Amino acid sequence: MKAVRYDRFSGIDGIYLADIPEPVAGPGEVVVRVEAAALNPGALPALHGSSYTPGRDLAGEVVTVGADVPGFTAGDAVLGRLQSWDAHAQFVAIPADQLVRKPQPLSWDVAGSLYTTPMAGLGAIRAVAPRPGETIVISGASGGVGFTAAQLARRAGATVIGLTSDAHSDLLRHHGIEPVRYGDGEQERILATTDRVDAFIDTAGGGYLDLALTLGVPADRIDTVVDYRAAKEKGVKSLGTNDAGGLPALAELATLAASGDLHIPIAATYPLTAVRDAYQALADRKTHGRIVLHPQDLA
Repeated sequence: MKAVRYDRFSGIDGIYLADIPEPVAGPGEVVVRVEAAALNPGALPALHGSSYTPGRDLAGEVVTVGADVPGFTAGDAVLGRLQSWDAHAQFVAIPADQLVRKPQPLSWDVAGSLYTTPMAGLGAIRAVAPRPGETIVISGASGGVGFTAAQLARRAGATVIGLTSDAHSDLLRHHGIEPVRYGDGEQERILATTDRVDAFIDTAGGGYLDLALTLGVPADRIDTVVDYRAAKEKGVKSLGTNDAGGLPALAELATLAASGDLHIPIAATYPLTAVRDAYQALADRKTHGRIVLHPQDLA
């Protein structure tokens, strides 16, 4: 079978396809035929000299079931995350406790995009707990984490101000999010929109924790998913993917996405053979939405 590998210090040019044996399900594991596997921006700086497949999110079909695996059978549609970062392959052996069932209406592409980035948005929302009638500001509101967090905050009944570029203002308005252009003067533009900010989620870094504190947001209602050093220095939260609630939370997001109550945009899909192009598109950051590999497509 084909799998993506990276084992030399040469950036995206070091990513390549390798022929490796198909995996065998061990105790507690299933083998999944991977239909979709999203790329995540955090994989770019994570590339290093070890031989591994740089991805975790996946969705696909169970093909074999190992010993001691209750609840899954061959043919089940599933989604989840692979702790070992080996998801960019045609088949993977994965512990069954890292998977949930895919709702039937959910597309493979969205299912294969739900773990790392949307779960970070959910983790951030749970960290600041927006309530009906409150106002929350989200930096990077049109990005993968911020857009999920903004939609979930709206579902909680909060007014959401999303810091974004002019290019994405209409998108945010369509989802009931008040866009405010980021950059110089954004504090004044926020205060022209609201007279108070109750919570703040930072998905962009670069000084937004200072802005949140300047706006009078209590430290325990501020969360960042990127600026961990500043969070420690300023006594604010830094909760994200691993704090969202695990598989029950993933199943919750899958249900919302399947029903249309959570929009996960897909920017582009690539066959496995175009994995370098996919990573270059990720690095260029010129698209809105998830970039997804189709491991079964070798065109």
